[in-house]
Amino acid sequence: MSDFLGKIKSGAGRVAFEADKLVDVKRIEIEIGNLKRQKEALHTKLGEMTYRSYINKEPESPEVAEVCQNISKLEQQIGEKEEEIKRINAGTFSSKSGPSPTPVPSTTTAEVEPPSVASQTTSAARERQINYCTNCGKEVAVTNKFCPYCGTKMA
Repeated sequence: MSDFLGKIKSGAGRVAFEADKLVDVKRIEIEIGNLKRQKEALHTKLGEMTYRSYINKEPESPEVAEVCQNISKLEQQIGEKEEEIKRINAGTFSSKSGPSPTPVPSTTTAEVEPPSVASQTTSAARERQINYCTNCGKEVAVTNKFCPYCGTKMA
């Protein structure tokens, strides 16, 4: 009987471990999406600046170089996040040590959006007061008790 309960406990631990991995991967995928949107905004700004310089027959400004550096930083952060997902997916459950997946540190990415966009984003986040669902990873208002997408109880 104790062997049977041990198998059930191990199976439950494995399920919890895999669920934690999925939550971590989804969180990082959301972070990657945010970084890609920031990068896209910088590409747009870079194109506008380059076009203005071309029309006005001006040499390349230092601001163009700064935007290019910020794009490079975002690409590096995206690469790091993708590697983090690979590490999480490579993790395996060990029934001997119990269901204790290694926690993934929440790395905050440096915002390199243009100041006007960054301040709008920060203000919008404050006004919306959002959480992320631990099951499906979608944005959920802090006031919600359950995720409107999958029905998971919010903590």
